[in-house]
Amino acid sequence: MRRRFDDHAVAPSIGWWQRWASWAGSAASGAAAVYGCVLLAAALIGYRSFLGVTDLGMPDVTWPGAAVLLIGSVVAAATVRPWGTRVPARAVSAGVWGVAVLALAGSCWVLLNLIQLVLTGTVTDRQGNSDWVTFAERSCLAVVGALFVATALAHVRRSAGVCPRCGRAHSPQVSGRRYPAPHAAPSGVRRIAYAGCCAFLPYLTLHALGAAGVPGIEPNGFRPTWSMVLAGVCGVGLAVSLLLGLVRPWGMVFPRWTLWLAGRRVPRFLPLTPVWVVAPTLALYGTGSGILAGAGIMGDGLFGIGGAASLAFGGYGWALAIAAVSYQRRTRPLCVAEKTVAS
Repeated sequence: MRRRFDDHAVAPSIGWWQRWASWAGSAASGAAAVYGCVLLAAALIGYRSFLGVTDLGMPDVTWPGAAVLLIGSVVAAATVRPWGTRVPARAVSAGVWGVAVLALAGSCWVLLNLIQLVLTGTVTDRQGNSDWVTFAERSCLAVVGALFVATALAHVRRSAGVCPRCGRAHSPQVSGRRYPAPHAAPSGVRRIAYAGCCAFLPYLTLHALGAAGVPGIEPNGFRPTWSMVLAGVCGVGLAVSLLLGLVRPWGMVFPRWTLWLAGRRVPRFLPLTPVWVVAPTLALYGTGSGILAGAGIMGDGLFGIGGAASLAFGGYGWALAIAAVSYQRRTRPLCVAEKTVAS
């Protein structure tokens, strides 16, 4: 029987959110079971539009989706139940990570739905029909995927005999947390982030040329206005700031130019929440559209405005995801005794 870290006997001063490692497995198991049963019931009555894949000419995935969720519920339960210790740790970890990846992949287009909802107040499919059901399905998969990621991290650390919250070996009886001092990401991660920022340059350049009247840039003879180009530059500026904040020290502590916030620690959820909503959609959308453009199936090829958009969104999305993983590791709080915190 493998050694496990008992993360239930923590000090009362540790809040329920900080105890996420003790309840993430149960929450993931319950959420997957409920969603899986709903999909199973829907499949039995003939529902065949899970995630709207049939509208794209793809095979129905309602039955496979229900099976993955129900099996995932059992696997997640194995991370927190006594009988789970009799199952090889690598098999459990592989199962939990597998369900997490599939759930997040199924939810990746939820960002586009959210953008449409904010701009228009509704959600529609490619034909313009109301598509609230698909939006709800993707949103639920995003929640399930996040819970399974937390479950996988807790299980890996717990099985290794270290604290599932901070990843270090110590007594479970701790009463406080210490945050690392502000520091930059490793040089390799910073280079990837800088490359992700530069990925927008071809896209913005082609848009500017189109606004200047150069023919053959935009599809169907469309000519963007300079106000549209300026709006795009402003949007890219915000995106670049988010990415750089993940790899620079000022992303951990508010800099001096933030006035009354200067010197205070940046809450981890503040940059990570939008990052993990944006990154999967951009990365998969950019990669998928780039493959289709390269194959001549979509757009004007890799060297047109469509290829530049694929490079911008895909390159930025993957750089954002890599920088976010580094940021999470660098800002992870360490469990310490109360007297250590006071000193």
